Amino acid sequence: MREGVDGKYLEFSTYKDVPYELRAATEAVWDHFKGVEKHLGVGSIYEKAAKNLDEPYTIVEDFSIEIYSNSSRADYKTKQVVRRYVEADRDIVIWVSHATPVELKHKLLSGLAYNFLGYTITKRASASTAEQELTQLQLCSRISLDQDSDTIYSSESARILANFLIVHAAKNIIAHRDSIENSLADRVLRQRLQ
Repeated sequence: MREGVDGKYLEFSTYKDVPYELRAATEAVWDHFKGVEKHLGVGSIYEKAAKNLDEPYTIVEDFSIEIYSNSSRADYKTKQVVRRYVEADRDIVIWVSHATPVELKHKLLSGLAYNFLGYTITKRASASTAEQELTQLQLCSRISLDQDSDTIYSSESARILANFLIVHAAKNIIAHRDSIENSLADRVLRQRLQ
């Protein structure tokens, strides 16, 4: 939990060196985030509209998703922008979302909208050698609350809400990394079978 200009936010990050070429890893990351796979880790998406802008590597999405965290579930309507930046020594994918509740299956989540910012940096790992190329995947997610001004949470409710968001964000970031790694492993297997 951190304090920022606009209030408190939760931040989660992970990084891992993987034994894949940088180019393959950057493409796997972009394929993951430009597609529907990014939504499948911690929820069930049931409505989605995506639009590619004239700018390269930019996608705007509107979708409805049921997210779950332990025993709590909520349906959210989400607007999201995904953008890729290709640089000489790294590739960056950023996503920014705003989610508002549509249907709540847990009354404590009433009035809880949230903002979700995340990014992935893919770059050559410092441990990489000429014999074995390694790529570093860095993922970071930041969640901030956007609650109704009329809604006041008790300390117990605030604890449950924080737990909901912590579990949701942690599972989400792990699901992203696992999906990207699985995609890379599948690519290697397909190449060997050809």
